[in-house]
Amino acid sequence: MSAQSGFNRSYDLGGHAAAFCSMELAEDTVVIYGTIYQTGASAFGLLFARMDTFGNIIDYKIYNDSLEDDFTLVSPNSFIRLSNASGYAAVGQFFDRDKGYFAKFDNVGNLEIMQEYADTIYSNNIFNQIIESNGNFYIGGTDYDWEVNSTNVVILKINSSGQLIWEKKVQDPSVVNLFGSIIIKDENEFVISGGTTNKPGVVPLEYTKNTSKIFAIDSLGNLKWEWQTQPSLDELGAGPIFHTNDNKWVYHSARGWYNATYNEISIQPKMVVRDEQFNLIKQDTFGVANSPVTVFLNTIPLHNGGWLAVGTNPQNYATPPLSTEFNALSGWMYKIDSNVNKVWSRVDTAFWSTQTGSANYLYDAIELPSGSIIACGNSRTYEPVPKDWGWLIKVSADGCVDTLSCAVLPTQSPSLSPWENLRLYPNPAVSELQITGVPTGLWERIEVLNISGQSLIQLYHTHDDRLDLRGLENGVYIVRLTRAGNTVARKVVKKGR
Repeated sequence: MSAQSGFNRSYDLGGHAAAFCSMELAEDTVVIYGTIYQTGASAFGLLFARMDTFGNIIDYKIYNDSLEDDFTLVSPNSFIRLSNASGYAAVGQFFDRDKGYFAKFDNVGNLEIMQEYADTIYSNNIFNQIIESNGNFYIGGTDYDWEVNSTNVVILKINSSGQLIWEKKVQDPSVVNLFGSIIIKDENEFVISGGTTNKPGVVPLEYTKNTSKIFAIDSLGNLKWEWQTQPSLDELGAGPIFHTNDNKWVYHSARGWYNATYNEISIQPKMVVRDEQFNLIKQDTFGVANSPVTVFLNTIPLHNGGWLAVGTNPQNYATPPLSTEFNALSGWMYKIDSNVNKVWSRVDTAFWSTQTGSANYLYDAIELPSGSIIACGNSRTYEPVPKDWGWLIKVSADGCVDTLSCAVLPTQSPSLSPWENLRLYPNPAVSELQITGVPTGLWERIEVLNISGQSLIQLYHTHDDRLDLRGLENGVYIVRLTRAGNTVARKVVKKGR
């Protein structure tokens, strides 16, 4: 496998839509778990596919619900290889019935068990993750309590036949409870990460506050301990969590800030390192906090002790189409070493169209013995009609698809924001603004918006650092500038003629 080259491949498997959501490596076979909407089918079905490490399909099986319900887009980490190598276990949700399910497959994808879990009190039962311990399975997810308008974290223990042993709910009716991940610390301690956020509509968006929340239960579901950050936008919850050999906790989270221009929470992924008592040791951010969809969707451990984060990252490409949310989303990989230092990152698309673009997501990844990485996800195209494709991309340990033309990005963390010295002068302005404090270069986009968010002036692909405001009425405006995929907004005042 060390001599294999990388690839970037998309798959439709004869359907209207396909998504590769979780994956496992079995010797030299890549096993994919996802969803697919077949031509002629009435709903989304489950997909079990086997491929070689070149991305060639060995075989695949599709299972549709007997009641013609949709299987939801399943989650990263919702699929595991059994410890005795006899097959696979998976979880997800029946969409219309709002019920979680457990599925078990043999090694070639034959469905052995499909168990649905009815809940007469709560709705929207979503099973996100499954782990195995001592012949039993632990499932983590969420459900919804209509009476108090709140989401609960749910942990289930089931036996190898899918029979429910116990169920535990983590409830705080004053907030929305978030599930991140579940890991085995030892045979009688299971650690669950997640967090909380404000209920929608209860407080204005600009006053939103989140927490990261981590707790442990024993094999009977009893609470052993719990820890939580203070409410803020500094940590928007704890995602996949890891306990290192030197007794540190490492997890991915995100930093948020309220963007008044768009009335949204822009986010920036981060990795957090804490000691055994959860005192902060180190944290570092990744990417630029200019969007609510710059996210790590999953993080996996690597053989050398580091991690690989995957997700999606908005990109402002210099060629049409001009950036909008749907056509500027790229799949994102970030390799991080054991000390949480940045090694390399890259962004990719399965497709690109100068007319409509595409939206690309990476959900999960595996590491081959050679150190190469295969990541899976899906890509949505828009012409001639919307269509979702399964997506695999393979890179070397250095982050290259083609070692002769490597597309990894520089990862040095600047001590200052790239916009730290940017100034708009004079402010207030009478007729003209000068952009200062940044090197001369191409602006991909310059916009002037009123305080209601309406775009009044748009300039594209310009080297001009001057902005003519003579056509505007006196008042307060937002100037939004985009360069090299980074966007910043500044408030300016137009005063006088």
